[in-house]
Amino acid sequence: MKLIILLLILSLSHALASDKLVFGAISTIDPYVMKKKLSPIINYLEMVTGKKVEFQTGYDYTDTIKKFADGTFDIGYIGPAPYVITKQINPESIHIVAGLVNDKNKPFQSVIISKKGSDSTKLDDIKNRRFAFGSPQSTLSYFVPMNMLIKADVVNKVKSYDFLGRHDKVAQYIIMGKYDVGAVKKSVAEKYSKYIQVVASSQELPDFMIVANNSVQRETVEKIKHALLNLKDAQILKSLKASAVGFEERKDSDYDDLRLIIENVKKYK
Repeated sequence: MKLIILLLILSLSHALASDKLVFGAISTIDPYVMKKKLSPIINYLEMVTGKKVEFQTGYDYTDTIKKFADGTFDIGYIGPAPYVITKQINPESIHIVAGLVNDKNKPFQSVIISKKGSDSTKLDDIKNRRFAFGSPQSTLSYFVPMNMLIKADVVNKVKSYDFLGRHDKVAQYIIMGKYDVGAVKKSVAEKYSKYIQVVASSQELPDFMIVANNSVQRETVEKIKHALLNLKDAQILKSLKASAVGFEERKDSDYDDLRLIIENVKKYK
C-alpha cells in the first residue's frame, strides 16, 4: 500500500512538473530589470505552450552557464559565447530553437570605445591605456574584442585589464575617466554616443537565441519553435532588443567562427 501511495505521489509530482517550464537567462543587466524585460516573451511562450513559464537566472555568467549545462533551465535566452561554452561543458545539454534577427542596419557586433575627445581613436592608440571588459564569458565584451587586440598585436601593450561585469558599467566607467578604453556591444555604444567614440568595430556575428534543454518534450519544443519563427508582434520583439525584427532558423555550425575566436583567446591566456 505504501509503495502504491509513493508511486502515486511521484507520478503526481512528475505531472505537475511537466506543466511548468523554467526559463533561464544571463542577466546582462540587473536581474529584476532582466525579468521585466523578458516578461513579454515569457508570457507569449506560456500562451503557446499552455504551461507556466518561470524566470530564473544565476548569480553571474559562470553560474548561469552551469545551470544551462546541468539542465536546471528547460528553455532560455542565451548569448553566443555562453551557448558555445555550455556546449563545451555538456554537448548534450541544449540545442538552438530559434535565433534573434536584427534590423539589417543594427548588426550584432562588438565595439572598442574611448571617451569622446580622447586621443585613443584607433587600436594602435590604446598602448599603455587602462582597458575595461565586461564579463570574462561575454561574447561582445570579452572574447570578440580580446581577439581584435590579439590580431592587432596590441594586447601586450595595454597598461592593464579589468572585468566590470556589465556592458553599461564599462561605458559609464570610461565616461567617468576610470578607464581609458573598453569593449561593449554596439547598441550600448549607441546609447552613450554623446559621451563616447568608437575606436574599432568587429565583424558581424549571429545574435542571441532561444534554446531548449534536450530533456524537454519534442512536441513542446516544436510549439515554441513555430511560435518564434512566426512571431511578428513588435512589442514582444522590441522588449528583447530595440533592433529585433523576428526569429530565424539557426544551427550549431553558425557559431563555428565564434568557436575559433574563443579558442584563439584561450590559447593566448
